[in-house]
Amino acid sequence: MKLTLYYSPGACSLASHIALEESGLAYEAVRVNTAAGEQRLPAYLAVNPRGRVPTLVVDGEPLVENLAILAFVAGGHPEAGTWPATTRDQARALSWMAWLADTVHPAFAHFYRPERYAPEGGPAEAVKARGRESFGACLVEIDSLLAGKRWAVGGRYSVVDAYLLVFYRWGNRNGFAVKDLPNYSALVQRVLARPAVKRVMADEGITMS
Repeated sequence: MKLTLYYSPGACSLASHIALEESGLAYEAVRVNTAAGEQRLPAYLAVNPRGRVPTLVVDGEPLVENLAILAFVAGGHPEAGTWPATTRDQARALSWMAWLADTVHPAFAHFYRPERYAPEGGPAEAVKARGRESFGACLVEIDSLLAGKRWAVGGRYSVVDAYLLVFYRWGNRNGFAVKDLPNYSALVQRVLARPAVKRVMADEGITMS
């Protein structure tokens, strides 16, 4: 099986990159410079017409969206131990990841790229302020959901924890008081201690700040 991951350093694709590194599967990682607009160039649009990362090309067939990629890599290759073992915990993992993708990520996007959501000529600052409020509330909710837990699902590390790292890092880089969230901060430190995570962070050339 040939696997090629298209990612952008520090983007939400970080979760899929970590999942692949944890899996032990052979893969190629291709960097897409979204800051320079490479995701909108014809070469990348031929891979993913949506012009977003991540994209995982599996034997020539593109698979898009973090949730699908994480489920394919971890759920399809459970020998790596990064996918919950029971059906109930698998459902919990999907519930976490769906919420991260369809609520937490858009909340951050409203804060970070308000121009995408404001009407033409409209008040982007109002969109940004609401996004800040919504994303901040999501971070607090994550912290509360992690209370009393070592890992997000099933008492062991999973790809959900790698996905949670993305939003903590974004919050930390953009002035949110994530370090005041004890449960979330403790989980992130455990994730960062994993060798595969260290390798991916080094490969992408990113830090937490």
